[in-house]
Amino acid sequence: MAALHENAAGFTETIAALAGVEICRELWHIYYDETENCRSIAYKNGAIADARTVERVFILGGIAILSEGAENALSARVEPLVPRNGEMKAKTVLGGSNDFARVLRRRETTLFLESLDQPGIAVHYHSQDNLYYAIVDIVDSMIAVSGHEHMFALHRELKNALYLCARTNPVGFLENLATFGFPNVPSGKVRPFCKFIENVLLDFLESHSESLSVEDRFFIETLRQIARTSSRSESLALLKDNPSDTLVEGFSSHYQQVCLFFPEAFHYFDVETRVSMDIVDGDNYVFANSKSNLFIQLSDVWVGLLSRCFRFLDKWVDDRNPDVFAHNPIALENLKTIRRLIDGSADLHPALVSSLEADCVLGKRFEAFDALCGL
Repeated sequence: MAALHENAAGFTETIAALAGVEICRELWHIYYDETENCRSIAYKNGAIADARTVERVFILGGIAILSEGAENALSARVEPLVPRNGEMKAKTVLGGSNDFARVLRRRETTLFLESLDQPGIAVHYHSQDNLYYAIVDIVDSMIAVSGHEHMFALHRELKNALYLCARTNPVGFLENLATFGFPNVPSGKVRPFCKFIENVLLDFLESHSESLSVEDRFFIETLRQIARTSSRSESLALLKDNPSDTLVEGFSSHYQQVCLFFPEAFHYFDVETRVSMDIVDGDNYVFANSKSNLFIQLSDVWVGLLSRCFRFLDKWVDDRNPDVFAHNPIALENLKTIRRLIDGSADLHPALVSSLEADCVLGKRFEAFDALCGL
């Protein structure tokens, strides 16, 4: 079913092996939609036009049908959610409230989650923090400098250190990088670029020292020293030959990756013209109009719910309000169902649930999940 280019498939086999993930050969039907799809992120005259593009998480996800008969059973269960004249969307099921606890109390939300929490059905998602994505090549480039190669084993911790610093002012940080030509840093600007990174890390370390863990302080200081010695280099490996002024060129690679990680499955994507032009030719996917595909509509509701959930959890980590669901047993049960669905999919196959986000975000997000769900 999956006659993708051999070189692409071979590359994926290699990446999967390095990640300790096996290619999945199941004959599933997997449906997708996305949220916070800004198409691309680029500087315009050295500025970021829309702060939301680097402050919100892109999610590509949806539902997977694992067995025969599950599609018909799911269609019957969600029939009350389908508008008589129109398309089921996240807003029609979840409502327009910014209060996530209120969203979770909705009868429609309960019916939606109960419909997914059935045999033969799984959820899936890939999330990407665009700020994190935009800056990780800085760390990889500095690690690639001669004498730093041994630090690759700690690359995630070092990227987390840089992210901790950058997220205090995402737009300002990225716009400062633009003055050095980022994401391309010419040889004549390598030294001042590295000096800027070094100084920003030092300033952050000094101003936030009391709120940082011992581990975070260690990796911030370690990265600062790496930046200092990297300033002697003539070039930074990954910060050259990139599309000019472009921080995120697009999201096509995520669509491509799922087709390759699940080559025997058939993938149904919502129509996305740019992605359909970029993705490698294959016969295990189709771009379909969501208006005529109920399961893509359900995927839209899932990613919309997940986006709201992640924003709530990320904020709750700071609020530390353990009683938020004390008088909302329905909301709490629905939150537990979301967590159960995610955990079930991760156990089914690790590539069903993936994130390109900093460890500090993922760790605290699921810490909040655990606390609220009593895990």
